[in-house]
Amino acid sequence: MDKKINQQTSGPTPPQEALGALPVDVAARAAGPQPPSVTSMINRTLAHWYVAVLVAIAGVAFTAVVVKSRKPVYRSETVIFYREGVKSTYLGPDGPDPLRTLAARLKETLLARSNLEKVVTEFDLFPEVREKRGMVDAVDRLRSKVIFKTRSPDTFAISAEGQTREQAQEVTQRLADILVEETTRVRRTQAKITTEFLDAELKRAEQDVEKAETELAAFLAEHPEFAAETASPGGAQAGAAVRASRAAATGSDPTLEALERQAPRLRARLTGKPEPAAAAPPTPPPALVRQKEQAEQELAAARRDLMSKQSRFTEQHPDVRAAMLRVSNAEAALRRAEDALILPPAPVVDVAATDEAEKAKIRAQLQKIEREIAARKSAKRGNQADASETAKQIINIETEWSRLSREKARAQQRLADLEGKSFRAEMAASSEQGGYSAQIEVLDPAFRPSAPSGPSRMILALGGLVMSIAAGIAAAAARGIVLDDRVYDMEDIDRMALAPVLVVVPAAARGSRRRRG
Repeated sequence: MDKKINQQTSGPTPPQEALGALPVDVAARAAGPQPPSVTSMINRTLAHWYVAVLVAIAGVAFTAVVVKSRKPVYRSETVIFYREGVKSTYLGPDGPDPLRTLAARLKETLLARSNLEKVVTEFDLFPEVREKRGMVDAVDRLRSKVIFKTRSPDTFAISAEGQTREQAQEVTQRLADILVEETTRVRRTQAKITTEFLDAELKRAEQDVEKAETELAAFLAEHPEFAAETASPGGAQAGAAVRASRAAATGSDPTLEALERQAPRLRARLTGKPEPAAAAPPTPPPALVRQKEQAEQELAAARRDLMSKQSRFTEQHPDVRAAMLRVSNAEAALRRAEDALILPPAPVVDVAATDEAEKAKIRAQLQKIEREIAARKSAKRGNQADASETAKQIINIETEWSRLSREKARAQQRLADLEGKSFRAEMAASSEQGGYSAQIEVLDPAFRPSAPSGPSRMILALGGLVMSIAAGIAAAAARGIVLDDRVYDMEDIDRMALAPVLVVVPAAARGSRRRRG
């Protein structure tokens, strides 16, 4: 009998009525199984409808439990504002911290463990967590419910969650109050510490100045011929190394120059009138020059700021008044810097010797130096190696005098700088105590929320219902497509590639079956 028989069908018929369900090992022996079609997957999923119903019912029950047990959560919010005070306009560069770091500092202060612990204790938050795991976990729980947002460079929002409307409002307001109090306390503490530190440094600088003056006075007592030169501000001579380098560059004789500098000093000791050529022209200290340049730059910046604010606001606006005060302070600082650069003429110091024995000794030294000057000029010797003991001694004395003068000038300049910084620190501390410095203020108090935050119970119930139905359909599809290996239709036989389908027997109608029975 021929193996191939024409297929006769009378319409779509459920194959399970004709062939029944074949065992699983038939599919295992298939040579090349093919993936099922969409229709076959739908049929297999519908065959396991009871799995979808069971999973959906379980999901709906779980959703009902979650929605019923979920407690409402309320969220309140407050807005704080950073207000600049007199510190930024009057105290200059030692004013408030830059705004670019303000948000980070405020957030770290707000979420600090010590501050959050106050709120947890005050409002008795998370008692179960504190009892089981301790205060640290309770603080971490509160930190996760607090949000700090930056709205602008000087405006910030703080929001917090609570189990009730009142709790959310009170916790949020308390967090804002703690931030304001802690920020004020830190600024006052910093101002106090800065003032104390500068006072200690100021005392040490005064001691350094006294020490330098004592050493210089002892030197002048031993070498009074240098008194006329030290009376000139900024008249300290260069050291031996600097003079040697200058002499090497110009080709002059440093020993001869040292002798020529010493001769007028000795003559002044004899006559009591210092020669004008002996003293170098006074030059202003570099620190005063830098101070004048900084004052000019500050004045230019203050005037630009004033012009910018006058173009936007009226003369009575607080920003315009602050800018005008800044210009006035900058002009006063520039005048002080210019006055400091005006060097007074060097006073005439009487260095004449009164003792006859001392005068005779000075004359002998002067004659010896004059003879050596004449000898070096006539011989035109320019080597420093053949300098006499007198010239070497003069160079060493001048070097020591220059060193002592520089130390005194450096100590005086450091003392002046510390006095200015100490004054600004005292002003900063006074402004903090008086409330005139930069402040953190509550711009918008915490409100009482009218509805819970987050999705409502209805939205959660609908979402759970949809997810339950989707999970049931997915479970039924997995049960029918992946786990069920039975044969349901002709396509399953074709996919197994065992043999061609010979015939499909149509399924009898249910009514006709009963009649035949």
